[in-house]
Amino acid sequence: MKPLRAIIVEDEPSGMENLRWKLQNHCPGLEIIAECLSGQEAISAIRTHLPDLLFLDIMLGDMTGFDVLKAIKHPSFELIFTTSYDEYAIQAIKNNALDYLVKPVQVDELQEAVAKARAKIMQHLPATHPPVVAGPAPSKFGFPISTGMQFLEVQDVVYAQAEDNVAVLHLVGKKEVRLTKTLSWLEEQLEIQGFCRVHNSYLINLNQMTEYIRNEGGYVIMSDGKAISVSRRRKDDFLLSLEKWEGNG
Repeated sequence: MKPLRAIIVEDEPSGMENLRWKLQNHCPGLEIIAECLSGQEAISAIRTHLPDLLFLDIMLGDMTGFDVLKAIKHPSFELIFTTSYDEYAIQAIKNNALDYLVKPVQVDELQEAVAKARAKIMQHLPATHPPVVAGPAPSKFGFPISTGMQFLEVQDVVYAQAEDNVAVLHLVGKKEVRLTKTLSWLEEQLEIQGFCRVHNSYLINLNQMTEYIRNEGGYVIMSDGKAISVSRRRKDDFLLSLEKWEGNG
């Protein structure tokens, strides 16, 4: 998979450094192709590089982020605002922003925004012929751990939980395995094998789910008795995944 090509627009050098560090260390598969400290730099860089993804501050000194967007006649990138101000969210939505992150940007919110951008960009890629597969997908997966790799049966994973910016697997038999990768990374690897992100902190194996309780967001009961909340913002995606999973069952 080709990396997402991103431009950061941020007039504060410390803010630029902070966002760059978080993206480089917590958002694999993303390449920063330009960093812009002013609106004019941003306009030039966008026209030159045609990015997939734009991280845009609102107050830029010489102009606002909205002025930058007005100067780009036919934007082809996904847009994520990163700002210290929360009062521009409605204006951001009107500019087709994918997400609106208030500083200090939290790592899990940043990972979620990048994942949404990747999913939306993938939807617009031209269709390709699927690779020829000689047999069924392997049931084992190599999970990265501090000492190397641990190979486990994927369906033995009941759920995974985010903890200290890495994922912890909770297995059948109530065993735990701590990975060296984030929950967002794990979601990308296991999504096609019946796993669904129901909360910023939880990725569940639909095959290990025993019950779904509906309320405002709802919660699921897993095979080990664990009750996990379904966040309101993820409920629609969860129900869609559940529908597809039931259709394949």
